[in-house]
Amino acid sequence: MKRFLILCITISLISTTAYGWGRREHAAVAKIAENHLTPKAKEMLHKYMHRRSLVYYASYADDYQPLYIDLGWEPSNYKRMAMFPHTFNLDKNNKPLRDIRYGDKYEKNCLYFIDTWSKELKKNHKKMNDSVRLTRLALIVHAVGDMHSPVHMRFHDDKSIGVYKVIYNGKKRDYHGLWDSGLVGAVNPGSYTDLAEVLDRSSEAEIAEIVKGDVYDWGEDVANTALRLRKYKANDVISPSQFKHDYLDEGELLIRKAGYRLAKVLNDIFE
Repeated sequence: MKRFLILCITISLISTTAYGWGRREHAAVAKIAENHLTPKAKEMLHKYMHRRSLVYYASYADDYQPLYIDLGWEPSNYKRMAMFPHTFNLDKNNKPLRDIRYGDKYEKNCLYFIDTWSKELKKNHKKMNDSVRLTRLALIVHAVGDMHSPVHMRFHDDKSIGVYKVIYNGKKRDYHGLWDSGLVGAVNPGSYTDLAEVLDRSSEAEIAEIVKGDVYDWGEDVANTALRLRKYKANDVISPSQFKHDYLDEGELLIRKAGYRLAKVLNDIFE
């Protein structure tokens, strides 16, 4: 556990940091996933995560944001450390990049680490150092939530991830922040368990359809949804009622999909 904390070296928080969903939304994703774990996955996660719920780790990366994790590669800044990526990049065809290297530079790509770490865990979880294994699992739990936020992909023609000001309900607000907890959270009062109960209503057939493909297919699905949610730009005036009317259903569906897909990733690791 000590090494888990050492791996997360915190530095001063900065106001421009972009989060993905609020704490309650991340917790709801984790709770929905727990509802759909196989018995074996539940058993192994209970053991490896020190008998704690997935929810316990749902916002760990945000609590230590910006945090630095040893990702096992060496960027040009000479250190084998890099900020844990909460976003992913898209090419000009809106397809997610499948690597952290694009041309002559490194790209932030949480999809790459979800994919890479889940494969590492599937192959070697029994032999892994306890703290490294816990770190990988905790960050997968968080990153699958992050990748489903509609302001967490960097489009080929717009890498802003919604970090700009709009006029919301007569006040200046960061547009990215409206998605973190200003939409789904404001409309669905109550705890994360309440939110999970409200959203976890898909049939087995619907869930099977949602979890088809791999993490990059899911990233493309989220990106296609996000394309429909790019209506508001910097300095636009947004009515809360119109914002809810336009986007609430999509926002709730993204959280639901994140929960089912997180369960899929974890079940596959321990199948």
